[in-house]
Amino acid sequence: MNGVSVTVVMPAYNEQDGIHTAVAAVQTHILDKVPGAELLIVNDGSRDNTAAIVDAIVAADARIRALHTPNGGHGTALMRGLAAATGDYVFLIDSDDQIPLDPFAQFWSLAHETDRGRDGVFGIRRVRHDAQLRIVLTSVIRAVLMMLFRVRITDSNVPFKLVRRRVWLDAKRFIPDDTLAPSLFLALYMKRAGCDVHFVDVVHRDRMAGEVSIRRWKLVKFCARAFRQLLQFRSAIRHV
Repeated sequence: MNGVSVTVVMPAYNEQDGIHTAVAAVQTHILDKVPGAELLIVNDGSRDNTAAIVDAIVAADARIRALHTPNGGHGTALMRGLAAATGDYVFLIDSDDQIPLDPFAQFWSLAHETDRGRDGVFGIRRVRHDAQLRIVLTSVIRAVLMMLFRVRITDSNVPFKLVRRRVWLDAKRFIPDDTLAPSLFLALYMKRAGCDVHFVDVVHRDRMAGEVSIRRWKLVKFCARAFRQLLQFRSAIRHV
């Protein structure tokens, strides 16, 4: 035990208009209620004023840390944040505030409900408020997972997961550093390893501010690269 109960990992890219709202929600629902909780904001090479705003936030609250990195995309930012996490649990969220943090108290309670504690609690977005392209991409991912792994994971890449950090460290052995979707690979590993995971429905709302990081013209490259990484991952975890 290092005194940090949970590290909230929040990648951020060009979020100058929404980062204050996202951080305030973490403070209200997690930092103020869970002893030993910390927030780690990963500024993924933002081109706007996000870095300066984040530094001011960190200076005002000792429970918040910042990691400023060159732009590498959401997956890379998440991997960097997870590598720097110190909590017994890690909680993965986005900085767009599309999923309200009200359910976190339930997540935390469920994680500690059993004597040994659960390995993870995952959110599920039953109704999506995203561009149609993202929703289609999710359907494609679901089909690919069924084809390659013969598993059905509802909303596998949801950016709302509470996971025991030692489970993440086990999973990381099989996940490439440049993976496009760490949350997806983590869900796959935990399914394959038979981890104790509980699922909770969460609300998903429209993005109020910030910049969508994946563009239409990048989607084909994204899918092709993700498919190659999934094939490599399937081979790597064959004996798990």
